[in-house]
Amino acid sequence: MFQDRPTYLKVNLDAVLENYINIKRTLGEKEVIAVVKADAYGSGAKVLVKYLYDNGVKHFAVSSLEEGLEIKEVAPDAFILVLGIINPRNITYAIEQNLSITCPSKDWLEEVVENIGELGRKLKLHLKIDSGMSRIGISSKEEAIAVNELLNDDRLELEGIFTHYSNSDADNDEYDKYQRERFTYLTSFINHKAKYVHHENSAASMRYAKENNNFNMARVGISLYGQYASDEIAKISDIKLRTVSSLISEVSHVKEVAPGTKIGYACSYESKDSEYIATVAIGYRDGLLRRSQGWSVLINGERCEIVGRVCMDQTMIRCPKKPSIGDEVLFYGEHNGQVLSVEEFAKYQNTISYEIFCCIGQRVPRRYFVNDKEVG
Repeated sequence: MFQDRPTYLKVNLDAVLENYINIKRTLGEKEVIAVVKADAYGSGAKVLVKYLYDNGVKHFAVSSLEEGLEIKEVAPDAFILVLGIINPRNITYAIEQNLSITCPSKDWLEEVVENIGELGRKLKLHLKIDSGMSRIGISSKEEAIAVNELLNDDRLELEGIFTHYSNSDADNDEYDKYQRERFTYLTSFINHKAKYVHHENSAASMRYAKENNNFNMARVGISLYGQYASDEIAKISDIKLRTVSSLISEVSHVKEVAPGTKIGYACSYESKDSEYIATVAIGYRDGLLRRSQGWSVLINGERCEIVGRVCMDQTMIRCPKKPSIGDEVLFYGEHNGQVLSVEEFAKYQNTISYEIFCCIGQRVPRRYFVNDKEVG
């Protein structure tokens, strides 16, 4: 694709693989699912999945049927779990493509049984238990008993049972303990044996890495992309993660402004002295949100502050020295020996790294690197 704008997201594929391998090594015999929902957290799912698949990773999770069908094209023999709710009327697509599907409720399963037909292949189900997230899943004894009865249908295969911790990245594990107890209680009414039982997300897989338990699978999302789920998890984890994504652009325009010059929409910044203002072709359409104002990027190794409101397509930056047109600008990540923490970037905006990654717009090209060399 032709690219004139210099803004791009640098994705280190070898870092993703290294993170996966290090996590899997720590978790021992457990199968590790690479969670690649939301376009692999904004990294570009098809390219990332193909690289992982070609390097031996065979378990993936997505959020929707559409995402599952997309990565099936590049990982044809992989285990692919759809974590979100599929419309029961579309369930035949999942069966035909051998996808594993989340069962979120008794009512959903009843509708599936009505629509499933006879396709010569069983529907692989992962029964979601709502142990305390209050999002989707079986949440009562009565519902669990009813689902257990529905699972007697020989067109269904209970491949997995799972839950999701809501607070495993906190500084204590009290609510995790409650959720485990709730999970154990509700699954006691399911007498169909599942191949996989999983509860660990990125935070829990690190918090409980050394525990022996009856869970034989883990779902790894944000840590796959080089980020710890929280500061607390970063402190207690022995797993070293590598940075995967870096947001990079170039200086496209430079001017020197006099003291008292208004800059940006709503005159949101006024120069105090004679200052160098660099304009960069990146804005909130690209995922650099307006609350980034005041964040300091790196230009030629120096911190330079975003001034004025971030625009849709462009951003102004105050520089202590006059930059040159074409100088690289690092908003977060690692590039050419320069480092800016995405966690700090997220904290500055009162959010989390997940949102930062997922906000990167589709007009920002993803450029892929292996061992510092661009590929594809």
